Amino acid sequence: MDNIKDSLFIRACYGKHVERHPVWFMRQAGRYLPEYSKIKGARNVLDVQSDPLASSEITVLPVDKLGVDAAILYADIMIPIRAAGLGVRIEENIGPVMDFAVGEPDDLAPLERFSCDRDAPYVLENIVRTKEKLAGRVPLIGFAAGPFTLLSYLLEGRPSRTFDRCRAIIQDDPDLWSRFMDMAASMTIRYLRSQVRTGVDAVQIFDSWAGFLEPEVYRKHVLEHTKRIVDEIKGIVPIIHFSARSSGIMRDLRELDCEVISIGPDVELKLARSALGNGKSLQGNLDPSMAVRGGAEMLARTDSILDEMDGVDGFVFNLGHGVAKDTPPENLMKIVERVKARPAHQ
Repeated sequence: MDNIKDSLFIRACYGKHVERHPVWFMRQAGRYLPEYSKIKGARNVLDVQSDPLASSEITVLPVDKLGVDAAILYADIMIPIRAAGLGVRIEENIGPVMDFAVGEPDDLAPLERFSCDRDAPYVLENIVRTKEKLAGRVPLIGFAAGPFTLLSYLLEGRPSRTFDRCRAIIQDDPDLWSRFMDMAASMTIRYLRSQVRTGVDAVQIFDSWAGFLEPEVYRKHVLEHTKRIVDEIKGIVPIIHFSARSSGIMRDLRELDCEVISIGPDVELKLARSALGNGKSLQGNLDPSMAVRGGAEMLARTDSILDEMDGVDGFVFNLGHGVAKDTPPENLMKIVERVKARPAHQ
């Protein structure tokens, strides 16, 4: 445990001095790795994630293969939804698809009864097995969906970038929206608490689509619920908040009492530092498409990010979103090598 607390990743999350910036990748445990396909076989993604032996092996793969400074659970943000009894499937090249779109609070009643220990014990066993396999080499990150992102799937029924049903409820029945958000936030709090209690070393809140809302809508109808999640978890392990598009809500994210803000490629790091102030560490933000293309452009942008963060202790190198499935693993290896070769203070 002392080794983990003194790891580059944990120190960077807390803004402490680091010799070099730590590096890991969102969605690093996944389908771009040939070894992953062999372990997964013909099984559905959610079925594989219900197998702690397989899911822990997949979780550790990027640590062994890429040399990253943190592991993140091989899981999906929809696991609690499925485990609570709400029908959901993960469709290739689409994402989570619900068997039905939620319309009334009673439709979400199963979320209020969700217990990770009872309904998804395989997630906790994945944590235990992964920690054993990591043997203190690097920290393990747990995670859950942010409340807006979770509700967007439940209400829209499938991935969306317009969020028509969400927007309609926000406009026509804000009290109903608030009730939905309370239910989603409460479930997320219980889920993250179970992960922390079982042994994860940090948690990330993936509110990936929250930044697609207008800033005033986010501020009025999402922010307070996210703050409640952070406030209920804080003080035990570092908390990372991620939104794929954060330029419009950057100053609102400053109000979250979390240690790290993970930003997408739409925000310059120096502007993010200015907007967030000195009390937050940053994580990001190489465009995932550059990791797909590789070559000199990828390495130049990697160097540019490191230049921007030269002399900054509170920084974790990452992508601005998850690893794309057609990313060559050797490109990620080159990024890791580049980051590791660069001192944090030149």
